[in-house]
Formats: sequence, structure tokens, C-alpha cells
Amino acid sequence: MSFLTKDKRLKKKNIEEFNSRGWTLIDLKLSQNIINNTLRGLENIRKDAIKKNYKPRRIYYDHLISNNLSAIELPFNKSICNKDIHNLFIKAKIGSLIKSLMNWQSPCCDLSRLFCMGDFKYRGNWHRDYKGDLTTIQNSSSERSVLLAGIYLTNQKGFRILKKDYDFNGIKTIIKNEYVEDTVNSFQYPLNPPSESYYEIEGKVGHVLFFDPFLMHQGSTFGSRFDFHMKFYDSKESKFKRNIFQDFDVIDILDENLELPVNSQEIAKFKKFHKIPFDKKSTVIQRIRNSIDYRIGLRKILKFKKIKNSKYKLIKKSGWNIDWFSNTQWQK
Repeated sequence: MSFLTKDKRLKKKNIEEFNSRGWTLIDLKLSQNIINNTLRGLENIRKDAIKKNYKPRRIYYDHLISNNLSAIELPFNKSICNKDIHNLFIKAKIGSLIKSLMNWQSPCCDLSRLFCMGDFKYRGNWHRDYKGDLTTIQNSSSERSVLLAGIYLTNQKGFRILKKDYDFNGIKTIIKNEYVEDTVNSFQYPLNPPSESYYEIEGKVGHVLFFDPFLMHQGSTFGSRFDFHMKFYDSKESKFKRNIFQDFDVIDILDENLELPVNSQEIAKFKKFHKIPFDKKSTVIQRIRNSIDYRIGLRKILKFKKIKNSKYKLIKKSGWNIDWFSNTQWQK
């Protein structure tokens, strides 16, 4: 079934890129005024989240003297969102692009977070955001039932996506079986595959990155960031809600009018909140250790013998190496 109208921002090149390699960048055609106002709105959201101690959040590598708030969950909620962000989504028309790219009738967002990390280098673990039959990895990405989107409001280089040739069943695979995959996913420190095996995305202001969530990818940045990370699927039901400023449906926890729990006891009562992180600040000792390690990068080196175990030797044979200076000022 073909879609009736095509979003003119979506080019033939974008469709071909997404189908073959699993990702594409699209210019949202936002005015400079909208971008400037959005950045103002994002700065205000981050300040309010810290001031109000907004609970749905993620904190990576917490530091001693800097509140390294890494991500804000449920960013459309009325208690934290503002009109500048509403105007961004009114103009961006993300749902229209998704319909055209995926040939879906009713895109629904079931995950959204605002990455807002401070001026620190960061690198996470390789992972997939969607579980399924690994033998379908090499299929066209347009066949997926799930789509990930990243909306960039600052220039951002570093995000990595493993090329299909190097993924499971690829002609140059470095994911030889599910055991290797599980070991890579769960390894205690970030890993580096061969440099030729992955794309390093250069996110551009006012662009959206659509990518296949079944592909292995790694969060990686080299400084402060503002970008929305969102997951979509095609909803065949009419029970979902829609925020007035968006052209796609959302599940109940992303409804702007949702009343948030006020404490951990309230969170425990509702299943819908169980998968949402309500991260606490790290202890002072942990923050001191993180701050010291960020500057000198000795933590992994001091644990050299413990890290180089049988699991590491196995994945090293497949081309994976410990990223010794990840999450330090020396990260490359």
C-alpha cells in the first residue's frame, strides 16, 4: 500500500539510504528563529529540571561540582515543557515524515527523552533498542515495525551505527553469534570495533536522524548536547492520545497532561512508570571518583587484569577492543 501524500522534505535519496544502510538525516526546514527559540526553551527546561528536582531523568557519570543531568524523561509533560518546544514540534511535523518514510498510517511515540548533557565527553555501550530475530538484520530497514528518531538542536558528532556488513550474518561480521552479541552488550566498559565497521553520524542543527533500532549502535558525544530521542511504531488502534502540538499519537505516559507521581511510593503503585528511570544523584564518593577519572583516565587501566578475562578475549578475536579513554577528557 502506498501513501497518498509524500512529505516534500523526504527525498528519494533518504528512502534509499534508510532501506540499504539503516539510517538517514533529513533537514526539517526550520527557520533560524524557531531554532533560536527552541534552544532558549531547552535551556529553560534543563534549568527547571535541576531547580525543581524533576524526577524522571537519567544521570550518567555524575560529577562533583557540576550537575551532569544527562537526559530528561517524559519531556512533553506540562510540569516541564514550554511553548518554545510546542512550536518546534508544530513546525517539525515529525509524524508526516514518518508516514512518508515508513508508509505508516498512524505513527505512535512510545518513548521520548531529551538528552541535555553538560560539556563532558560521553560514550555508552553498544546495544540494540529493539529485540527480534537476528537473521533479519540484513533485511531492508523499511520492513521494521519500529523506528527511532533523533532531533538535533545543536551540531553533534559521535553517534555510531554498526554497518550491516559487520553486523550479524554480514559478509564481514564481528557479531558471530548471540553469545558474542550478549557479551558486547553487557561488557562493563565501552568497546571500540574496527574503525571501518561503523558510521559516525554528524548530527546537524535542525535535522532529524531516522534509524533502524534493530542495528547495533552506541551513544557517543564530545560535548554538551540538546537532542530528542524518540521511538515510534505504527498504531492500528484509536485508544492513544495526541498532544495538541504534535502530529503523531503518544502512549499515556507521554500525554502532556499526565499527573506525575510525587515520590517513590507513588511510582511503585503504577506499572506504567516502572520502565521510566527516576535516577538519584550519585554519592559524593562516586562523584569524586568520576571527576578524577574524567581528568586522568586511570580507572580502566588499574583494573587491567580483571577486565582482560575470557569473555574479553573472545570478543577481541572478533575485532572488539576496550575503549580505554571513553568517558574521559581524552576520549577520541
